[in-house]
Amino acid sequence: MKSKPIRLILHAFIALSAGPTIAGTITCTPAPSSSGPAPWIRKIAIDEHSRTVNMDIVRHRTKDADTMGKMRAELLSMDEIQGGEPAYVFNAIPVSGDEVTSLFKLFKAGEWRLISAGVVFIGKVPTLRAIEPGRVFDCKRSDLG
Repeated sequence: MKSKPIRLILHAFIALSAGPTIAGTITCTPAPSSSGPAPWIRKIAIDEHSRTVNMDIVRHRTKDADTMGKMRAELLSMDEIQGGEPAYVFNAIPVSGDEVTSLFKLFKAGEWRLISAGVVFIGKVPTLRAIEPGRVFDCKRSDLG
């Protein structure tokens, strides 16, 4: 029967085209908010090809000024969700002296949202230290392909 090979090719094409076909970058900044303090993450740049994440963050905050810094993270997964945009899961690469590992999930649910959790390793056992409520981000994509 000739239709079976055609169906197999069609299913393979659909499976291959379901994920992102061109690696790109996505850059996100916090959406304007009228309530609460300014976010500690000021910019997220995800490079899908190199699987790296760079963030501009507030390292120290006083009542007069914010001391800015950089944080690198490793993109752990990029799973596509409904709507065609992937959900990005990444973790901060700890630097010497840091005791908390930060885990992040950036996903689109009508609007882009970032949730994060801080984990401390006591011995080799991970212990949840803090969960930060989700914050809305404005994200823009640029293709590299």
